[in-house]
Amino acid sequence: MFRVFSCLTVEHDFRLVVLAGLVCFVASIVAVSIFHRAIAARARTRLIWIAIAGAAIGYGIWATHFVAMLAYEPGVTTGYGIVLTALSLATAMLLTSGGFGVAVGDSGRWRAAAGGVIIGGGIASMHYLGMWALEVPGRVAWSLDLIFVSIILGMCLGYAALAVAIRYQNYRGTLAAAVLLTLAIVSHHFTAMGAVQIMPDPTRATGALSLSPAVLALAIAGVALSVLGMSLIGVLADRRLASRTAKFEEIISQLSDARQQLEDSQQELQDQTVRLDTAINHMVEGLCMFDAEKRLVVCNERYARLYRLPPELLRTGTSHTDIIRHRIVKGILTGDSSEGAAEQFISKLAALPFDAVSSRIDEFADGRLIRVTRQPMTGGGWVATHLDVTEQRRSEAKITHMAQHDALTDLPNRVLLRERMEHAIAVTRNGGLDLAVLMLDLDRFKEVNDTLGHPAGDSLLRAVAARLRECTTETALIARLGGDEFAVIDYVTNPAVEAAALAENIRKALCEPFDLGDHRVTVGTSIGIAIAPRDGNDSDVIMKSADLALYSAKSGGRGAFRFFEPELDELMHARRNLERDMRDALAGRQFELHYQPFVSAATGKTIGFEALLRWHHPQRGLVLPSEFIPLAEETGLIVPLGEWVLRTACAEAAKWPAYVRIAINLSPAQFRSTELVPVVVGALASSGIAPHRLELEVTETVIMHDSDAVFAVLAQLRELGVRIALDDFGTGYSSLSFLQRFPFDKVKIDRSFVGELSSARAEAHHLARAVVRFAVSLGKTTTAEGVETKEQLDILREEGCAETQGYYFSRPMPASDIATMLREDSGAAIRAA
Repeated sequence: MFRVFSCLTVEHDFRLVVLAGLVCFVASIVAVSIFHRAIAARARTRLIWIAIAGAAIGYGIWATHFVAMLAYEPGVTTGYGIVLTALSLATAMLLTSGGFGVAVGDSGRWRAAAGGVIIGGGIASMHYLGMWALEVPGRVAWSLDLIFVSIILGMCLGYAALAVAIRYQNYRGTLAAAVLLTLAIVSHHFTAMGAVQIMPDPTRATGALSLSPAVLALAIAGVALSVLGMSLIGVLADRRLASRTAKFEEIISQLSDARQQLEDSQQELQDQTVRLDTAINHMVEGLCMFDAEKRLVVCNERYARLYRLPPELLRTGTSHTDIIRHRIVKGILTGDSSEGAAEQFISKLAALPFDAVSSRIDEFADGRLIRVTRQPMTGGGWVATHLDVTEQRRSEAKITHMAQHDALTDLPNRVLLRERMEHAIAVTRNGGLDLAVLMLDLDRFKEVNDTLGHPAGDSLLRAVAARLRECTTETALIARLGGDEFAVIDYVTNPAVEAAALAENIRKALCEPFDLGDHRVTVGTSIGIAIAPRDGNDSDVIMKSADLALYSAKSGGRGAFRFFEPELDELMHARRNLERDMRDALAGRQFELHYQPFVSAATGKTIGFEALLRWHHPQRGLVLPSEFIPLAEETGLIVPLGEWVLRTACAEAAKWPAYVRIAINLSPAQFRSTELVPVVVGALASSGIAPHRLELEVTETVIMHDSDAVFAVLAQLRELGVRIALDDFGTGYSSLSFLQRFPFDKVKIDRSFVGELSSARAEAHHLARAVVRFAVSLGKTTTAEGVETKEQLDILREEGCAETQGYYFSRPMPASDIATMLREDSGAAIRAA
């Protein structure tokens, strides 16, 4: 950089250097101003301004260079080649124009950088072509590092100048950009001049066509200042003209916008009108508007089609009376279509208030129902809508029917039955008639449903409904209450005779076999009868009375009918009290377990106990299981009660020796609960006893209700290691089939057969022994229940029965006595021998 400073201060005429800088600055201001005009211009005009800006700055670069070269005093005579001098001027103009064009035309973020590089290249090209045109009697040497620095300076400062010119398009921005562009040209020139060394050589002569430095200086300065001055004046004038033009264009634009807004408003109004017409004509409802004089203002296409109005009645101003007359005379509405009828209807319609909201339903001759809603308008007149509600009314009627009828049989359901009963009971209060209410429950329906499947059960219910319709009078109401429960109500004058006859007809009709296609089934029915108002004076009371009578009929063996008696209410009240007390007993720990042992027939040794439930009622004392177990099963209390038995018995068995087992009975309701297997697992886990010590006893009754589901649960229990026993063997007809389907671990012979082993009747004795012998032959552990005598025990031993249980050994005992019995077990074994 010292070389550059030395070149500038020693080898240059400072006055000409200042002139060169002035020329460069003026050119830069002109070029930046024209560049700003190019940015504001459009398309073709922009290209013209870019060319002018490039020519101005190109000529300014060229003039700056040669004025500065005149200031250069290398110590030898200098001259300049005309061709290369002219070429350097053209190169400067072309490249700077290209740089401005890139900066204006490109919308990217690097447009200033790209344009600056091109302008820097234009400065460098002009300088070094100009130096090539230099003719001196000597040799020229170059410093490459300064050459590189000069090019970089030109490009960087050129980029900075364009960046400022693009971002700030005001006077300050123009001045700042011109200063940066001047620095780009001047710094490049003098840095490049520092890279030149001329060594005199007298043998080298200058060309004959070289330009004189003095002439070149004056010409360059004069022409440059003139051109640049004129360009600057043109730019300033163009700015004033552009300002006025812009104002004029703004006024024109405002006028154009106003005209466009007016056109847009008109178009929007037309579009709104079209949309409104489209919306009105596509309404589901017919729409019409009448003024205060009862003349048509507007109507839609739906209204015209609804009433089949001809074009002449659709014109604005048509009288409302003419439209109404057309509806009646053409027979569109139901009723008389004569002129007289039309006038009467018009008079009636005119009497309606037109200043209030009103609604009515008109019935058309073709069965349609039209709801007409009239809304008054301010200032008189009205708007009316006409909606076809035919399907709506049909749907409402269908929904009402579905809400009041059973979906399977289409009989009235409990809701409609209650409504009709309230009306019928009100009739009986006037005297002369009674109301018979029959509650029906099909016998053996569950067996059909479980064995043949639900489709067969549904077919059976539909067939029952059909037979009930056949065997009742038209005045009777038949209802399905749910499941296999039905009700029949009918007026009677002699309840004892007529209600009994109706019940008997129904019983006989439903006892006949039903043909269900692939199956032929026979079911019966139990019937409870209540008479209103004798047995109740409202629907709830009379239904309750009939239900109690039905419960009595089912308890009496099914297939019969019973009339309600007051004693039934007392029995039901006692039953409810027992149910309440049983719930309290479960919560208050009033239940306890007694244990009856079962012993080895061969050794007399106690090998297990059966858990038996006992209830000590605080007021009633000991309540027998036969009294509360059936009620617990009906109410579902057997499930939590059975869970308590399982947990309590297993916890007690954990205190016994490991060879002593515990047996527990399971009820059908427990199998219907999904919690049976988890409860057994929990009882085993909490007590800690081995699974094989637990025996679960099931009866044929349990399995018959839902054998597949029961066998699935039994299989899960057996996989746990729990032993499964078939209780009451020999009392049912399906024991053999059950034994084939499931591998029971034990078979318990019912006490009725054991008792016959000591019977004096030979036939009974032989039958009992045959049952025992058959049970033993199955190869499973066999337990005989109800052993009461030594004779019975001896026979059982003789037949090979493995285990025995009964009063002969011990009555059921509380848990506190078990330890004592087990200590005396050896003596009991000797006695059994």
